[in-house]
Formats: sequence, C-alpha cells, structure tokens
Amino acid sequence: MKTILLLLLAVSTVFAGPDADWAVIVSMDAGPTRKPASMDEAREFAKVHFARHSALIDKFLKENPGDPRVFDARLRLAAIQAAMGKMEDRQSLVDEAMRLFQVLEKDKSAKPAQRAEAGFRRVSLLMQSLKGQESDRRRDLVAAARNYSIRYAGDRRAPRLLVEVATICDNDPALKRALLEEARQASKEDVLNLRIEDDLRRLNLLDKPLAVRFPTIQGGTFDIARQRGRIVVLVFWSSEAAPSLLWMEDFRRALVNLPAERIEVATVNLDKNPEKVETFMKEVLLPDWPTACDGKGWAGPMVREFGINALPTVFLFDQKGILRAVNARNSYEPWIRKLIAQPNAP
Repeated sequence: MKTILLLLLAVSTVFAGPDADWAVIVSMDAGPTRKPASMDEAREFAKVHFARHSALIDKFLKENPGDPRVFDARLRLAAIQAAMGKMEDRQSLVDEAMRLFQVLEKDKSAKPAQRAEAGFRRVSLLMQSLKGQESDRRRDLVAAARNYSIRYAGDRRAPRLLVEVATICDNDPALKRALLEEARQASKEDVLNLRIEDDLRRLNLLDKPLAVRFPTIQGGTFDIARQRGRIVVLVFWSSEAAPSLLWMEDFRRALVNLPAERIEVATVNLDKNPEKVETFMKEVLLPDWPTACDGKGWAGPMVREFGINALPTVFLFDQKGILRAVNARNSYEPWIRKLIAQPNAP
C-alpha cells in the first residue's frame, strides 16, 4: 500500500499541470517560512528562498511557453533578481533587473496594464538602487514618476509611484507635499490613501522638536530631551520583518566608520510579545539600544502618532532634538556627517 501511495504521489507531481505549478510559485511570495535565529541566517534563508523561487519560475517558463501567465512569470523573475541584487549589494544584478523590466515594458504583445506594471517596477527600482545618490538624481526621478503618471493616466500604479518618489524628497518638503497631494488626487485605493495620510503626518513633523519618551524593555526610560548635543537615530522595526533585521545589521556595521560617541540609537519594536524582544536582540547580537515595545504592533500610540507604515522606518534628530529626516533608511550616513559638520554643531 505504501508503495502504491508513493507512486500515486509521484504521478500527481509529474502531471500537476501549469495551474498547480503556478499556485506553488504564487505561494512563494509569502517568503521563507522559518524565522531566522541570526542576521546571517536571515540572509541565508532569503538567498535559498530566492533561488528556489527562481528555479520554479524558470521551469514554468520552459514547460509552458504559450501560457498566458508567461509575462507575469518573467516579471516575477526580474523582481527576484532585483531583490537579490539589493540584498547582496550587487549593482550588476540590479542593472540586469532594470533591463528586464524595460524589455517587458516595451513588449507590444503584453496588455497595457502589464506594461504599466513593468514600467512602475523599473522606475521604482531605479529609485531604490540610487543609495546615497537620491538627492543628485531626484529631479530625474520626479520627472520619471510624473511622466509615468501621464503615460499611464488612470493606472493605479501611477499614484503609488508618486508616493514612492516622494520618499526621497525629505530635503524639499514643498516638493514632497506636492507629490503626495498629486497622488492623493489620483488614488482610488483606500490602502494607498491611508499611506498617503501617514506620509503627510510624518511630513508635518519635520523640522520640529518631538517629545520622544518611552519605557524601555531593558528597564529604563529613554528621553530624547536628555540627548541634547547628540544625533539621535530612532528606528521602528520588528523581528518578524526581514528587511528590518538586515538593515539593522548593516547599520551596526556602518557605525564603526561613524563617530559613535556623538550618536545615540534608540528603537521602537512592533512585535506583539515584548518579553521576547530583549532575548531576541541578544540572540542576533544587536547592541543593547534602548528599545520600546508595548505589544500593540501597528496600533501602538507612538506608531500611529508618527504615521509609521513601513519597516524599518528611520527618524533622524539633530543635536538640538529637531527632527531632520523621517526616511533616513538609505541616507543616514550622509545625514549624520552633514549634521556633525554644521558650524553650530556641538
């Protein structure tokens, strides 16, 4: 009986068909199922997951060249390539992903909505790949987003792209607000509208002192008022969000090349179990940064007050306690060096 069951299982696998294969591919969007115990393990899980996902898509494309989902499969493959390039800091992979998106956008056999999706991802990836160069290329990126909105007028991706590009305009609040308002006028999605409201809420906090005070899981109290004279980096994160863990590990390493004695790092964790957060931080070798965790996740009062809608979100305060950046995830190093070099810096 056992032999017969194994044979039936093998036959069902061989003749699963494109629908079953596609269902497996889509299920991979959920990411690795195992929770990492360390930063290195998080990277390894992600690499293995990307490799398996890519292999499944390659197999689907070879076995089903005429399937109507071929365009979507190629789009997924480009997205995986982009994610791998960003994770491994390999610009060649990111460039190849952008080339693939461009090819898909020009595919005349594709539906207009499909070409629009490829164009959206290409411009989004262009923005994400310019780490440290966003300010220099901001004009080009804003123009690309607005051109996309004109080219694909009425497409749901257009306001999303305007919102994405707005994230690099913290140095120009007027432009940032204009992009968000343009997106709000064009958006018909409730979820995106909520994000826009959060983004505008954070924008309204810029260039103002904030009263940031909270009990820490370590047993003390963090009060930004006691940090005058130091640059404060406030990170919102979760142990269940891999991008948070990878970013915090990269940031920890970057601090070696920064004047750490002039920087104070504090974090707000969105996990639902505060008791396990401190243990987790020790297990993954994170520094003992003052950390808040009220167990309320996205509904936490500080999270809602500050309009947090993505992880990690990185706030940067100057030596006077003024909030200077609400999106310093990719630009904290130039921001920190700029603040230290200011004539009135302590």
